Amino acid sequence: MESISIKNLTFGHTASAKILDKVNLSLEKGDVLCILGKSGEGKSSLLRVIAGLERALSGEISLFNEPIKQGDWNALSMAQKGIGFVFQNNALISDLTVKDNIAVPLRYHKMGTEEEIEQKVDRALLLMLARGFADDYPYALSLGMRKRVAIARSWALDAKILLLDEPTAGLDKTSRDNLLSLMDNLRELHKTTIIMVVNDLQVARDLNGKISFLMDKKLTYPMYYDEIKESDDPRIRRAMVH
Repeated sequence: MESISIKNLTFGHTASAKILDKVNLSLEKGDVLCILGKSGEGKSSLLRVIAGLERALSGEISLFNEPIKQGDWNALSMAQKGIGFVFQNNALISDLTVKDNIAVPLRYHKMGTEEEIEQKVDRALLLMLARGFADDYPYALSLGMRKRVAIARSWALDAKILLLDEPTAGLDKTSRDNLLSLMDNLRELHKTTIIMVVNDLQVARDLNGKISFLMDKKLTYPMYYDEIKESDDPRIRRAMVH
């Protein structure tokens, strides 16, 4: 089943200053897509537009084969339709415990009784192997654990598509590998579609995810690592080297 389809997405501060120009993308349920590109190319902007945090100049988006009306392409509506966004800085609330950080958006959106919310929080903590940190505060956590909590918070909102902005940035190899293993569980156990900005091809290779490069304001066609290596596109070959 197709989870997301984007057609001719154009974004910029003005029509004459485009950051993204007619971007197209189609992913099936449970796909993992890693987006790479030079700094300033607009990778994070692309995620923000998909999530409704920024407004596209033009283009169409469908979720699970349902076209989204232009007026519904906003952060609240997209979250309600199953889009979860994980910021690069994790955006955890410093004076709330881990479990309360996860519960806040559930309570705000009135997603169940207090007992049901506690169950959702517990499931999210279990999925990200963070139960033992439920009563801790963000400042007491390692960077890797803060990232796991941020993912748990988005997933707890019944996110079927997760958008992650450089989730492995700043992590040592052990923390990175642990995080990728847990993300793989999201895909395998729950068929969560994952779109993530990364700065390392090895991440895509380890996740066996598809890879697209954002260059010249467009996304290249998604391919797996071994397919990328055989690409005849000189731009992609140069990106592989760097």
